[in-house]
Amino acid sequence: MEQRLPLPIGFWAVIFGVSGAVVGSFLNMAIWRLARRKPTEGVFWTLNNPRRSYCPNCRKPLSVLDNIPLISFLALGAKCRQCREPIAWRYFWVELLTAGCFLSLLLHFGATLEAVAYCLFFSALLAALFIDLEKFIIPDELNTFALLVGVAFDIWAVATHLPGHALLWGWLPRSIFGAIICAGVFVLIQLLGFVLFRKEAMGDGDVKLARAIGAMLPLSQALVSFLLAIAVGAVLGGLLLAITSARGRGGPVPEEEQVDDAADEGEPISLGEIAIRGVFYLAFIDLLVGLGAALRIPAAVKMMEPLAEESGEEDDFHPGPTHIPFGPYMVVGAFLAVFFAELLIRWYLAWTGLTAPPP
Repeated sequence: MEQRLPLPIGFWAVIFGVSGAVVGSFLNMAIWRLARRKPTEGVFWTLNNPRRSYCPNCRKPLSVLDNIPLISFLALGAKCRQCREPIAWRYFWVELLTAGCFLSLLLHFGATLEAVAYCLFFSALLAALFIDLEKFIIPDELNTFALLVGVAFDIWAVATHLPGHALLWGWLPRSIFGAIICAGVFVLIQLLGFVLFRKEAMGDGDVKLARAIGAMLPLSQALVSFLLAIAVGAVLGGLLLAITSARGRGGPVPEEEQVDDAADEGEPISLGEIAIRGVFYLAFIDLLVGLGAALRIPAAVKMMEPLAEESGEEDDFHPGPTHIPFGPYMVVGAFLAVFFAELLIRWYLAWTGLTAPPP
């Protein structure tokens, strides 16, 4: 069992809660900048842009007092101090959700380094959730960071003999195996979707997100998280579609949605291209290419050019009210799986008669 950090849990609750709110404030900046960066801008330039945070309405820089997590937003009445224009409530909810996420993980794992690792992991996933909701994309950097957190924590856990993190077959880290299996599931969905519907059934960002989830969560929890994502998506997606249909009942389909549906077809793609991309993700070749591009290796930069062009075309996509990204459901499913997957597995095994029911 991992050794817990010293000092009372109340002390760590304050530390984790405040840290979560501060990280949430950073995520707000990352969400805004990553969702609007140009394909030619690297993630480090985007996040280290020397320009201070500013009001998106009047463009004036925010003072230190305007940037206190949670408190400043409420004290200013959800309005900019200078122009008095409303500030989106998303900023407040991101900070509150991140703080709540950190506290929940602390209560689940205790004051351990495992809790810290999961906090870092879900920070990246929360940023991915809000960017995917707004832009229908998940930046590769967020998926890569989440993946590396999972692999790094697993390697540390193996070195410190943390239960559940022994090398498989004596040489393969659990995180790498889980990442390959989970990415393989989504690549298979992509292939089946193309065979059945002649179009992509799953975005590459979702495949990479599944790979990161498989690296961080135990494989059983990761697979359950996908089922939970489908369940959450079915409920919330069904409600959204019902509300949208009720509002538009009897009327013509909005012109914007007609254009979006036509544009969503995109450029023709082949089964071979999907398979090749899948091999890249399963073998982690995309990470090596990205690292090479960051180091300005000519061959890697050349391979990254088509991806940059594809990212630049994302701005032409304007989702209609019935378009629903799957990434946010995957994030919610992963979070729920951390707390409830083992219980659900035990209940399922008891329901099938394979084991005795849980106490």
